[in-house]
Amino acid sequence: MLRRAAAVAGLTLAVLAAGALPARAEGGWGSVDCEQNPYPGCELGVGGAQEQPAPGDGSADPAPGGSAGTGSSNDSGGGDNEEPEERDPDVNLADCSYEPSDYEPPQGASPASFTAPAPGAGRGVQPVVLGSSRPAVPVAEPEPGEEGAWYVYRCTGEDGVRDAYYRPPVWIPDAPGEATEAGPTPAQLAEQARDQLRLPSPRIETSPAGDQLVRVPTWLWLEPEGWEEISATASVPGVSVTAVASPVSVTWEMGDGTEVVCDGPGTAYETGGAPEHSSPDCGHTYTSSSAGQPGEAYAVSARVSWTVTWSGAGEEGEFPGLTTQTSTSFRVLESQALTE
Repeated sequence: MLRRAAAVAGLTLAVLAAGALPARAEGGWGSVDCEQNPYPGCELGVGGAQEQPAPGDGSADPAPGGSAGTGSSNDSGGGDNEEPEERDPDVNLADCSYEPSDYEPPQGASPASFTAPAPGAGRGVQPVVLGSSRPAVPVAEPEPGEEGAWYVYRCTGEDGVRDAYYRPPVWIPDAPGEATEAGPTPAQLAEQARDQLRLPSPRIETSPAGDQLVRVPTWLWLEPEGWEEISATASVPGVSVTAVASPVSVTWEMGDGTEVVCDGPGTAYETGGAPEHSSPDCGHTYTSSSAGQPGEAYAVSARVSWTVTWSGAGEEGEFPGLTTQTSTSFRVLESQALTE
């Protein structure tokens, strides 16, 4: 019985001794790198040798267990059995970083947050401490109304390689300089749009063309191209406001002390019409000549009144009216009495 127990014990020791020896792969190489400071984890690399070491070349086997304290091991068995030059040193590395996300902590969870570290105090990310004998480090939660985002730790790399060290989501408030200033209001955009309006100057037309005649009706009108709505738009991302200017009336200063207000551009005189007929909507008849006036002519002006409205972003409003004006001069001559 004692002999049988001794035999079993000896066999067990032999198996354990054999398991303690380093594994060897003929014609291959292997490496272990555990120096990913400050994050724990190891990189393992294996591959085939470019050259098989010749027997009896004097190379000695490495000590069992590899070189202690370096975190690396090479089972090549010879100095000529080196790693292939084409091996990518970053093939087993992952590109990891904190990224903003739409993460929301579940009810009852203890969050982590980012605080600016004091000089020499280390990192500002304070992870949650669970099940530790050490006292947990208190972490700040988002303040009411505080601008910021929850950041999660994500890794990318070839073949789905990831960092095995888990890091919880952290709350990182926006820096003071990152706060987005409030954009312009619709009313402010409307003012910008109004300032961009380019209203045309009125162009005067008359009949008779040129010199006017005493007691002969003068037809007054403006070119229709200058009697149209003009619009301009001001916008920022997400908000657009348009201002519209519309001509509504023309005020004529005829130079003889008469003011004529026309609710429109006036009607153009048609060739062949009766000269004694007055304009249906905008005209004047002089009763005295312009003799003795500066330049022997009456100074005449036409001033167009515009209304300006705006709308956008669900709002609307109106600005004080705008005006455009142009001037000319009429020489008025005496005429013979018209006969039937």
